[in-house]
Amino acid sequence: MLLALLTGAAQVPRPKGPVPEPPATAAAVDRVEAAVQAGMAFLLTQQQPSGAIADAGLGNKYQTALTSLAALALAGAGHSPQDKTPEGVALRRAVNFVLRADRQTADGYFGSADSSVMHGHAVTTLLLCELLRRSTDPEQEELIRRKAAAAHQFILRAQGAAKTARGDIGGWRYLPNARDSDVPVTSWQLLSLHVGTKAGFTVPPQAGQAAAQYLKNVYASGYGVFDYGPKPKLMREGSVKVGKQLISRTPYVNPQGRVCYQCHYSPVVTNYFPPLVRAPDSMVQPPVERNHFSTSAMGLLGLRLCGQPNAPEATAAAAFLLETMRADPTARILASGAWPFHATFFNTLALQRHTEPHASIARQFAERNFVIGQSPDGSWTDNFEGRHIGRVYCTSLALLSLEAKYRRLAIYEPQ
Repeated sequence: MLLALLTGAAQVPRPKGPVPEPPATAAAVDRVEAAVQAGMAFLLTQQQPSGAIADAGLGNKYQTALTSLAALALAGAGHSPQDKTPEGVALRRAVNFVLRADRQTADGYFGSADSSVMHGHAVTTLLLCELLRRSTDPEQEELIRRKAAAAHQFILRAQGAAKTARGDIGGWRYLPNARDSDVPVTSWQLLSLHVGTKAGFTVPPQAGQAAAQYLKNVYASGYGVFDYGPKPKLMREGSVKVGKQLISRTPYVNPQGRVCYQCHYSPVVTNYFPPLVRAPDSMVQPPVERNHFSTSAMGLLGLRLCGQPNAPEATAAAAFLLETMRADPTARILASGAWPFHATFFNTLALQRHTEPHASIARQFAERNFVIGQSPDGSWTDNFEGRHIGRVYCTSLALLSLEAKYRRLAIYEPQ
């Protein structure tokens, strides 16, 4: 795990004896394999003359990040830039595009040229660090290492940006000099730093400690979930204006048949029943923040990468994810949220090699939903991520989720 050796943190809890996974039928395995092959075939159709793998309609927007994400998906299926196969040739062209001089600034930043900001910077850094773990073109290896080292250090420097709120210290946000933090950007940086340690780069212990503390700062203890970022709070019942105004609170029935409450804030609808106001005994999980599945997976993964897999926040988040998957195996919660591909990807990573039944159910959850949801052309998309970021993004995340069982990439090795 990121920093585990540096901090002497506890290891991921293991079951006392081997726990067999539920048997998978040959037909189910074949469907997953077919989905992976079809997804990779689609990515190859999206490669441009420059070598970039990105939706043509986006222009230069997100090109570096999407190309890196697609390249990771190809590598996750076992392909190498040295392969003479169509996938190997496409991967080599994609790597060459990412290594172009105009993709990275002089101080190591990959998020500027394509407007992918720190999200994209982390993805591209992750790809370069992954390439250093495998056989690459000897003539390119030094170039890859130099660019990866600069990008790795850029992430560490960005963590030190001055924050307006004390609770945001230790996290990252969209821009390198942002004065606030959020869980998705922070989790991507931690994942990239983790892969960097596998490639031989170092991370100071205090960086992991600060990141873990930030994640704990946005943990909602009453519900076992991680929030996206700072949340509005009510100081007492009847005090309705602290940051945002609570307009109304309406009941609804969650998938387990329990009554929960949806909170409506002005000017936006956000968050869950305020934690400092006593909720009904029947309320056990946040009902309205549609991204809680996603942010909880990210928070759990972040704590594991920071060497704190046994933290109470991590244990509770894992239980929340498991309960959600069991209650909603066909991803209705994800479908109604904003980031189903992002959520499933991080959920798969967070529970990969976790105690059973978490790991098996997470893998089956991804396989069940993505195999069914694949388009005839081999791509994946939806009305949010696909509409705003494109099919290459959705397809790459779906492939990386399905490829977890292969464990060919460092992202699948949190220890």
